[in-house]
Amino acid sequence: MARQGAWIDVFPFNGRNIQVHDNGRNFLLEGGLEKYSKELWQPKLEKGWKSSWIPFADYVSFEKDKVDLGAGTMGFWQVDGAVKSIEEQKPFAPEQGFVNALSVGFLTATKDGKVIFQRRPENVHCPNILIHEPCGYMASRNFVPNHVSDNLENSHDPRLFDIYVQLEKRREELANTFGVSTQDVNYNLTQDFLASGWLTKEMYFSTTGKINAEQKDLRLPEKEEFIFVPFEDLKQLLYNQSRLAKVNPIGYRPSDSREIPLIDESLIGLVYGYEK
Repeated sequence: MARQGAWIDVFPFNGRNIQVHDNGRNFLLEGGLEKYSKELWQPKLEKGWKSSWIPFADYVSFEKDKVDLGAGTMGFWQVDGAVKSIEEQKPFAPEQGFVNALSVGFLTATKDGKVIFQRRPENVHCPNILIHEPCGYMASRNFVPNHVSDNLENSHDPRLFDIYVQLEKRREELANTFGVSTQDVNYNLTQDFLASGWLTKEMYFSTTGKINAEQKDLRLPEKEEFIFVPFEDLKQLLYNQSRLAKVNPIGYRPSDSREIPLIDESLIGLVYGYEK
């Protein structure tokens, strides 16, 4: 799949069911990108990091009542190298400007009407200056133990391509993060869109969800930063993004939640999930 030329490419589903199926393809790196990715991964490998299998979007087709997405498989170490090469503008970086690796998540609202956003930690490829909803890669580590997540037999496991399986992992992670039960976290299974942006460098599914607890009742983990935006401030937050896109986000910590610069995936997620 190639970029269409916009700052963010959005494939709206308009209520149609999405089916992701395994087309059997494996992603291959070549030349300078392969060498670069292996060198980038080696120090992490020596520290005990494990790769994981991640589906990548190959094509998407729309029918009257459903969306069909054919997906292949790539290793996290390949995603890591390809994304980093784009960020550093290497001559061998993928020309399309993003990696087709698939993520999934949902904008989550609290019982007292606030949407939860998170500032990324320092140890991920999106710098911690960027803010978005909790989400993550569709990955084999979401259904098998981490120490076997890179085993070959997991590379085309049906669960890797199952949005329900992957969303259940997001649900479990949210519950564990905030100290509530998994039954207190719910989401809309029907996805709103598939998109790829200039900042995120990957593709992602998004929908909306709720957590049956008020902000004051949530356990906030140490060393992680969460921002709660009241429903009544969402419209102004969206309006402000064109101006905030010009703000240098390094060290920028506004006290007003309407003044936070959102990463592109969260911005478009709010646009499509606003009414929900």
